[in-house]
Amino acid sequence: MRAIKMTSKKAPKNYDAKVKLAFSAVLCAVLCFLFPVASPLFFSLFLGVAVRESGMKHIYDFVSGPLLYGSTFMLGVLLGVLCDAHLLLDPKILKLLVLGIVALLLSGIGGIMGGYIMYFIKKGNYNPVIGIAAVSCVPTTAKVAQKLVSKDNPDSFILGDALGANISGVITSAIITGIYITIIPYL
Repeated sequence: MRAIKMTSKKAPKNYDAKVKLAFSAVLCAVLCFLFPVASPLFFSLFLGVAVRESGMKHIYDFVSGPLLYGSTFMLGVLLGVLCDAHLLLDPKILKLLVLGIVALLLSGIGGIMGGYIMYFIKKGNYNPVIGIAAVSCVPTTAKVAQKLVSKDNPDSFILGDALGANISGVITSAIITGIYITIIPYL
């Protein structure tokens, strides 16, 4: 089944940058009103779209290059310096690590099931490997899905569809996180 070659689709409609910017602003506002506790998460998610669609290449290059890599590096250094073995082996932290692993596992299983459901709905004209790319590990799971498919059928190219599922997984994870953050105080 991994060797299924996706039939070529018509090219997606090209939307103007203003339409993309307006859509991201409206969607961000709606999600922030629905889940105010998770507003910073939604804002940071849609800020990237706004920077990309603004047309200011120098700002986009700065945000996607030095700022991204620098903040990732500093976060890694800070966590590495502040975390000692006593903190990492705390039972509460171990529970969180186990919950994170279980969440990724369930997300992967759900993605595979979703891929097979789409395969049956589309009557075999859908590669079910795309489902695993819905795990929000961007872009790793999409690349892994493409590599697996390429081993069985070098002519099959699913990376575009897998990246679409990947980004959908990120947005879904942010929305579900907002729901959790909103609901937890009431439990």
